Amino acid sequence: MLQMKSEEKKVQYSIVRKYFEDKASEKEAQSIHQWLGSAERSFTCENCMHLLWNELDTDAKITEINLEALLDKIHHSINLSSGKKSKTRSLTSGQRPGISFNHVLRNLGRIAAILLLPVMGYIGYEIYHQKMWVKNQAEVVYNEIKCPLGAKSRFELPDGTMGSLNNGSTLRYPVKFTGRTREVELYGEAFFDVQHKRGNPFIINTVGLDVKVLGTRLNVYSYPDENYQEITLESGTVELIKREKDQEVIVAEMSPGQHLVYRFGTSGSDAQLPRGGKDLIIVDNREQMDELVSGMKPGQQALYRSEEGDLYMKIDETERYTGWTEGKLILRNDPMPVLLKRMERWYSVRFNILDKRINEYTYWATFEEENLDRVLKLLSLTGPVRFNKRPREKESDGTYKMQEIDVMIK
Repeated sequence: MLQMKSEEKKVQYSIVRKYFEDKASEKEAQSIHQWLGSAERSFTCENCMHLLWNELDTDAKITEINLEALLDKIHHSINLSSGKKSKTRSLTSGQRPGISFNHVLRNLGRIAAILLLPVMGYIGYEIYHQKMWVKNQAEVVYNEIKCPLGAKSRFELPDGTMGSLNNGSTLRYPVKFTGRTREVELYGEAFFDVQHKRGNPFIINTVGLDVKVLGTRLNVYSYPDENYQEITLESGTVELIKREKDQEVIVAEMSPGQHLVYRFGTSGSDAQLPRGGKDLIIVDNREQMDELVSGMKPGQQALYRSEEGDLYMKIDETERYTGWTEGKLILRNDPMPVLLKRMERWYSVRFNILDKRINEYTYWATFEEENLDRVLKLLSLTGPVRFNKRPREKESDGTYKMQEIDVMIK
């Protein structure tokens, strides 16, 4: 709150802002005029202008300000002020005024302060409205692609980046990329063929780590209902980053042919993290992880455990993770929970595991454009499990509930 000692009046910051937004009443505007005209309030006025300026969006850039118009208003204000009649104090005959140089300077300073404060008001008023206009113009409009369960879709972004969106996924992106980065939001799984733009990185924001690239081909798996994500890199290089206090912190870097799993939770996670093996190397810090990953050979695996999550990387056949774009469901020793989760989204069904021992089984297979019944039959023939479809219930509006399937040991 800004206070005036004279006349026991108080000028609130909200009234000052209303004045600059052309929303103040006549009484409020009059109080602001008196406040601006007081030389004693110069320091408070300056602080108020700083508050108004800082409250605006600092990201909005003022690219064009009509300086001539501002100058005209300043000259007009000065002319009005200087044109007013000043009161003179008569001197008694016989009196000789003692005028000192310091006294003149002090009075001139007061006059300058009175003249400049309204000018400051005009400048603040014009800059405020200019910046508000730029801020409104800078608002970003977004498009959103939603891919339903049991379907896949292709997309092309404004920068020429192309890709595919997997079932049950959502991609949100601006109608036009502006600024130093091209940022999108992914909820689910997508394959990106990123258009290369030097000095203008492409960033995929997810529920876990964000993925920063320049130009590359990669697959990102990051569903919001799961506490892990997977990134598979076909070509180029990427950085996995996290945001801390408006700064980017690089968590890991990837090279072509590498597959990474990042688990940022422990309860209920189906992430495929190795339990051991001669090719598994467990590292203690980020530096060791970077050194190992940069020279990683086929068959090698690296695991880095931290307080924030587990980071697992290996070299693997990328088609295993990108084959879905061509209608292939590829399994390579995938545990049953992972397989059933993928099939739920692939065929828009829901599985009910009736025996927890089923979670211990893994499968190795490749299904290409197979229907649900065919896949269930093949899984039953090659494993100790069987499936039972429940009758679909009809809703009051005539539609049917999602198909539920019970999974049990034979």
